[in-house]
Amino acid sequence: MSDDEAKEPERSDAKTGGEAAEASKALAKVEPEAGEAGEAGEAKAGDDEAQRRDLPKWNRARVKRKAPAGEEQDAFQASVRKAGRGFLQRPGAIIGLIVAVAAVGAGAYAWMQHGESQRADTTAVLATAVAYEARGQVVEGLEEEIAKRSRPLPYPVVAEEAELRQKVDEALTNLEEMGSDTPANVAADLVRAARLARASDYEGAEKAFRGFVDRQPGHPLVFLARDGLVISLEAQKRYDDALEVAEQMLGGEGDFFRDQALWHKGRLLEAAERPDEALAVYEQYVAEYPLEQPSQAQTQVRARLEELKPELVPDTIDPSMMMQGMMPGMMPGGAGGFAP
Repeated sequence: MSDDEAKEPERSDAKTGGEAAEASKALAKVEPEAGEAGEAGEAKAGDDEAQRRDLPKWNRARVKRKAPAGEEQDAFQASVRKAGRGFLQRPGAIIGLIVAVAAVGAGAYAWMQHGESQRADTTAVLATAVAYEARGQVVEGLEEEIAKRSRPLPYPVVAEEAELRQKVDEALTNLEEMGSDTPANVAADLVRAARLARASDYEGAEKAFRGFVDRQPGHPLVFLARDGLVISLEAQKRYDDALEVAEQMLGGEGDFFRDQALWHKGRLLEAAERPDEALAVYEQYVAEYPLEQPSQAQTQVRARLEELKPELVPDTIDPSMMMQGMMPGMMPGGAGGFAP
């Protein structure tokens, strides 16, 4: 091999090594630029995501609007609140209130628990009994009244009182015959108990309400039966027995219906001539349910404290807060509004 032939591979290797070096330098230059571009891309993506998060939600179907204060009530709730405050002055009010609440609760409960056909039929029959018992009216000259109206009356009407009772009796009997264990008929037991109270048969009402509690301890409307039981016992002046039931309704702090149970307890202690204990219960009520905020027995407790201990009563109450207290199942005087 000549010297020139031996040097040719060396020049080739040197040339290759030089090209490799230049490629390495170019790569080193490109890598930072790529890194900067990547970081810039990630930052931009983050900005885009933030912007997307900040965009207003124009899809009304996916955004739940909170009702302004005062919109929570409806005519049914308002009428129950108004009627409930005067129970002891108007004992007959208990029936209208209990059947109205029973209708709402039983209707939903029956719809969930039974087949579509049966639940529709039984709920309709219960609604008929409730409508005539809670809102039915006797109208003199009924035929003439109907003839001169272009629209039907907004409530059930009959010509005689006996016919009104007959309508309710027939509906309740039909409901029993359709199935004694249907959810609608179970809830109708509250209607039957309340009818006894309306007839001033408080012993019979006590037995009926207590039977409902014993048979249906987990029923969604059992609190309503206990509320009626308290009133039935109170009407018999059995204050200690009524207090025992009220204690069962108390539950723990923050529990549903606790404010109503506290009101029952304080009022019953007053009736039993235990004013110091009653005042302590009212003070407990105010501690758990400030009078500036809505609660079930806010109006009644305020009235008692204005007489017993005025310094616990705030000067004014925001009317909007009073309106906010009118929510389903949250009605002064009880969910059924039985208490005064």
